[in-house]
Amino acid sequence: MVSVDSLLDDHEVAVRATVDELRQQAARVAVALGEAERALEHVSITRATLAAVLAGHGAVAGPARGTNALECDSAVGGTGEPAQVPAWRVDLTEAHLPAGYRMLWLAVRGAAGPVRAQELARALSLQPVPAKVEGLRSKLKRLAARGWITEPAPGLFALPAGR
Repeated sequence: MVSVDSLLDDHEVAVRATVDELRQQAARVAVALGEAERALEHVSITRATLAAVLAGHGAVAGPARGTNALECDSAVGGTGEPAQVPAWRVDLTEAHLPAGYRMLWLAVRGAAGPVRAQELARALSLQPVPAKVEGLRSKLKRLAARGWITEPAPGLFALPAGR
């Protein structure tokens, strides 16, 4: 006659083997997911690079399909020179700004008050990771230096009073 303890022991061994096998599968899936995410990021970078190269050679190239213009429009134009952000004047509108700067300026304009780069990253559907936030902060500082926005306190950006 088979004892209950013996049946439970056999069942425990089988369940532990299943758990171990599933953990191994999960680890393989996690590795595969990481590799696929890196490959997807490389595709996005390649699209942005290609758009910048084509723009530098006179071809019409907007942001790559499925990407954010803020990610495609770097602070460096296709010629290797900094993107031209004109100094603000009364006769200029946001249409005079490069696409990425324009989107950023519009986001600052739409904010209820002074805003930080990390908040803007979220508002613009960018991952609030350090690389993206620092890129935005650099663009915000350029906009502030050219008079489009102000930096009333370190790291806070807003439209100038009266605009």
